[in-house]
Amino acid sequence: MNGTEKNQEDLYQRELETILRFGALVNSSLHIETILDHAMEWAEEFMGAEASSVYELDEDTGELFVRLARGEKKEPIRDIRLRMGEGIAGRVVERGEPIVVQDVGHEEDFSDKFDKKTGFHTRSMICVPLILRNRPVGALQVINKKSEEPFTQDDLTLLTGMAQQIAVALENAKLYQRLQDKFKLTERELKKTQAKLIRTERLSAMGHLVQGVAHEIRNPIMTIGGFARRIQGKAEQDESLVRYAGIILEETARLENLVRQVHEFADVQTAKLQMNRIEAVIEELYSKIEAQAREQRVDVHLHMDEDLPMVLLDCSQLARALLNIAQNGLEAMADGGTLEILAHRENGHLVVAISDTGRGIDPDQIDSVYDPFVTSKTRGGGLGLTMAHQIILNHNGEIHIQSVEGQGATVTILIPVPPGRTAGDMPPEPAGAISPNGISP
Repeated sequence: MNGTEKNQEDLYQRELETILRFGALVNSSLHIETILDHAMEWAEEFMGAEASSVYELDEDTGELFVRLARGEKKEPIRDIRLRMGEGIAGRVVERGEPIVVQDVGHEEDFSDKFDKKTGFHTRSMICVPLILRNRPVGALQVINKKSEEPFTQDDLTLLTGMAQQIAVALENAKLYQRLQDKFKLTERELKKTQAKLIRTERLSAMGHLVQGVAHEIRNPIMTIGGFARRIQGKAEQDESLVRYAGIILEETARLENLVRQVHEFADVQTAKLQMNRIEAVIEELYSKIEAQAREQRVDVHLHMDEDLPMVLLDCSQLARALLNIAQNGLEAMADGGTLEILAHRENGHLVVAISDTGRGIDPDQIDSVYDPFVTSKTRGGGLGLTMAHQIILNHNGEIHIQSVEGQGATVTILIPVPPGRTAGDMPPEPAGAISPNGISP
């Protein structure tokens, strides 16, 4: 075997080894950065090159960006972008054909923006397109032979073969990333749904439990209250007994109120839904909170769209839920403020939002506000939002709370609109309905 044949044999062996190593890497890893870095390292090693880079086409902007850069001056070029047709890489992607440049000084399409930014001196290069489904999606570029010899046909053949596999690897990496993103989204949705189911089951079980407990303590509470009133009536000369009896009666009243709330909560475990309109429900809400709002110097603003659709409602239950939410808002504004009630249609739902400018909710409590007996109020049993949550579930709806501590809170209710229902399906407006204009008591 003469020297030429020996050199050709060595070249073939090195090329085969490089391709085999690269093929094994592509098939063993989904980490695209690892694939690209090793691939271009082996290409540089095979060709004896100084640097290399991988360009990828940004489908949104139509520009090329540097997906990977290797060499001493790689860092400054990461933010540089090329227009389609700009520079050697831009022309390769635009035409979908490789280009070998042995002297960039004689190549009018060469762009020196990289050299100016890095101080690197490009003498020669070989650039091949990354093609996927007959469409260029990027380019591979190898720069400067260390020996200052020209690039060869073997160099072009190797880089072209690598480009075909890298194009597929890039596409697989994108698909894998989309799957990961979708999985993460699905995982979050599953956790959210699981939390809703757990809360619903817990509230249902709690409803059955407290109903029985409330029934058992109702009679003793009434007995205690009755005897306390008798003591108070017969102890007029003993101020301490009168005071003690008064404390007993006050605490008894609190227990009676709690029992009443428990019974109400037990009553809203199921609902009787009928096609109805919500305007009358909101009118009732406004009439019930008007006096309290005026007393607390709270302005109430009401905004309702004119084309609200009919939905499946249990009007008495929904009125109770809205009242609980509105009263929570009023109690958060003891020194005045604004309560805003909005009703409109959005994305297949009837949406009702009640906002206040009160003290807001502690971020640590935002996830537990629907839990029974969780309250920051000095009065009340902490069942208002628990009951509202159950009522909205009865309507196959959703309830969300947003709050910034010290700036107020917004409770948003979404009730699904049955398919095909529009404003035209509604019966005539009842007498006394509230105008969809802002109202301030």
